Amino acid sequence: MSRRIPASERTREGLRDLIEGRLSSQSGRSELVQLATRLIIEEGLVAEVRDAPGRDYDEHCGEPGGGYRNGVRGGRLKTAEGFIDYAAPQVAGSDAPFRSRLRGHLKGNSEAPEDLAIEMLELPVLDIGDAFRDENGRLLLSRTAVSELGERLCADYQEFATRDLNEYEISNLFVDGTAGRIRPEQRREPVLAAWGLAVEGK
Repeated sequence: MSRRIPASERTREGLRDLIEGRLSSQSGRSELVQLATRLIIEEGLVAEVRDAPGRDYDEHCGEPGGGYRNGVRGGRLKTAEGFIDYAAPQVAGSDAPFRSRLRGHLKGNSEAPEDLAIEMLELPVLDIGDAFRDENGRLLLSRTAVSELGERLCADYQEFATRDLNEYEISNLFVDGTAGRIRPEQRREPVLAAWGLAVEGK
């Protein structure tokens, strides 16, 4: 019997495959941002469900009527990079129906996770709290969940930034730098960009 994999892990694997060149794409940057945004949304939704006692992946709540994770439901978010399909965890068997505040908030506020996705791919330090606040400034996730999610996304960045590139035989390398603001109120951050042309033309 094959092990079930959380939707966010499948998205993480797809993002890794795209970065490593195992997935071909005509619009590489757009797909990269879409997958990173989807990962953030799915991780946020999982963290929201995990905030409820005992509702971690594939686990029942210890208290009667507390509910349990029961598969996923598809969602779609309109962003500047196009529509992003994502998987939202479902909770069954609870006395009170579980309603995701985060999912409702995302419908009209797709910019925050999308900005965070771009930031995740460019900067080693992330401030993810703003992406999970409602219009009144209240956190939609617990501080613990935000902290854990931040640590996971930073680990993803470190894996991306320190991966071994020796497998690629590069014939031409183009390097350039720029300084820009991810958000208007922030100071400019230097970003080094490198493009490698492999001998087979990729």
